[in-house]
Amino acid sequence: MGRMSKTDTVAETEKAESKAEPKITGSKAETASASAHASAHTSKADAPTFENLHLWNKLKRTDPKATKPFTRSGGFRGTQIDPTWRLMMMTEVFGPVGKGWGYEQMDWTIAERMVFICARVWYIDPETGEKCWTGPQWGGTEMVRRRNGIEAPDDECFKMSMTDAVGKCLVQLGLAADVHMGQFDDSKYREESEAFYAAKANPDLQPTAIAAFEEEVKKRLGACLDLDDLEEVWRAGVGTRLREIGSVDRAAQHRITSLFAQKKAEILKREENGDQDGGEMEAA
Repeated sequence: MGRMSKTDTVAETEKAESKAEPKITGSKAETASASAHASAHTSKADAPTFENLHLWNKLKRTDPKATKPFTRSGGFRGTQIDPTWRLMMMTEVFGPVGKGWGYEQMDWTIAERMVFICARVWYIDPETGEKCWTGPQWGGTEMVRRRNGIEAPDDECFKMSMTDAVGKCLVQLGLAADVHMGQFDDSKYREESEAFYAAKANPDLQPTAIAAFEEEVKKRLGACLDLDDLEEVWRAGVGTRLREIGSVDRAAQHRITSLFAQKKAEILKREENGDQDGGEMEAA
């Protein structure tokens, strides 16, 4: 592997997302509040924003194991990102290079003992199947390197310039955006990222496993007749599992939480209608 790109740096802080759990039992007011909270995440007004950031949110979090700090002359400090990790993330989201995504050289030049390459990245949108491109970016590397006071040609300068250019293009898609926004300056955020990737490696938190769990919850909720049944489903490990799912897929966590809120509202409405029918019969 060649040296990491000189421009793989950056800096800022993101506030941790709040983790809220639903209450299964309680008043109708609580139910209305939970339903409103759930609908807020799925409202038509919010949909465009969520869709626009769909790929960004998939790519933005960086594995701390794929980074290391560096210091340049003049005291500038930053974070380097492993180029191979970036390729792995693109492959995870879009598929193999050359099939689901790729890159192409658009121009190149040599100036001031440096080689510059202009490239752009293309990818197939997983939702629409449309082929899309990032904007072009230039990457540059010195053609000569000095070791032990001796200058020698760098036979990897062209490769490193391409890596530099492609890395800049991938930032446009959101890849490793947390590093480029400075969130890695926050030790708490780095700890959360470590926990995220540890959870991501858990077989029970893979996309297929989460989808199967969501279907299982739907079936179990369909059999609930009252709030006691609903409480029993929640206490049967669902709450714990949802916290784990939320660490890697908040959208799935919100969907499953919404299922409970909707089921609770349905049960309370049915009970309310039953009480009204009973009162009318007594009055008659």
